[in-house]
Amino acid sequence: MARRQRTIEIAGARWHIVRARLRNLYGLCDYATRTIKVDARLTGTDYLDTLLHELIHARWPDISEESVQEFAGMLTTVLEQEGYRRDE
Repeated sequence: MARRQRTIEIAGARWHIVRARLRNLYGLCDYATRTIKVDARLTGTDYLDTLLHELIHARWPDISEESVQEFAGMLTTVLEQEGYRRDE
């Protein structure tokens, strides 16, 4: 599968978001390269939750994994309840 990439700004720095096949991971936040990777096989809620999770890591690298999971889960739930749908 081809990699898809876009660039965004997080806390004043340019970050890349890449969809690619990952091994044994849903997502990854690489601070050294300012790259967020999300497994290209994820869709729907799994994709949304993983993307939000990695964005939170990128923005707030010092918060605990438990807090990241809780915040990403809450955002995913609210966005879905508000009608968020991703065009595949």
